[in-house]
Amino acid sequence: MSSDNESSEAGQSAERVFPEPLSLKDLYHIYGIERSHADNVARNALELFDILNSIHGLDSEMRNLVETAALTHDIGVAVDFENHHKAGRNILFIHPPLEVPERFRPVVAWTAFLHKKSVDKEKVKKLKGKDFGKMPEDLQELTLKVAALIRLADALDYSRMESRLGKVTFGKRSIRLEIEGQGAGIDAERMAKKGDLWHLLYNTRLEFRPVPKK
Repeated sequence: MSSDNESSEAGQSAERVFPEPLSLKDLYHIYGIERSHADNVARNALELFDILNSIHGLDSEMRNLVETAALTHDIGVAVDFENHHKAGRNILFIHPPLEVPERFRPVVAWTAFLHKKSVDKEKVKKLKGKDFGKMPEDLQELTLKVAALIRLADALDYSRMESRLGKVTFGKRSIRLEIEGQGAGIDAERMAKKGDLWHLLYNTRLEFRPVPKK
C-alpha cells in the first residue's frame, strides 16, 4: 500500500516528465475509459455547474474544463483499480487532454486525484504542503471547486442506474436536490458522503432526497 509520501513522489515524477498531450478520443482508446459512466458524470457535472452557479461563481468558460475533468476522472481504473485516483493523476500529467488550455491541465490531473477518497481540512492542508501547493493560488482554488462538482457528479452515477437530478429547492443557506431513478436511494446517500469537499468550500448546505418510488 502506497503512503502519502510515495503518492507525492509519484506525482512529482509524473510532473517532471515532458507532457505529451493527447486528444480525448485517444485517451478513451488507450486507457479504456468506461464511456457510459464518463458521459453520465459529465452530464451530471454540467447540470450541477449550472444549478449551483450562484454559489461556486465559476465563469461560464469553465464549463468545458469541468466537462473534460468529468470525462477523464476515472482514466486510471484500468491501470490500477484500487489506486485509480493516483494512477489517473499521473497519467493526466503525462498525457493531458489536448482540448484543455495548457494553464488548466494540472486542474484536470488533480481533480482525478481528488475525486475518490474523503476530503477534509487536514487533507487539503497536506496537499497544499506538497506538489499541489506549488500551483498558483488561483489554480489551487479552481481545482478544489472543480473537484467538488466532480465528486457530486460521480456519486450521482454510483449505482450505474441512470439516476438524474429532479426538483431543486433553494433555501436561505441550503439547497435541496431531489434524486430520481431506480438507484436514487443509493446515489443520494453517496452524494451526501461525497459532498464533503463542497461543504468545506461553501456555507450553503446541500441536501439530497431520493424521490419515493411509485
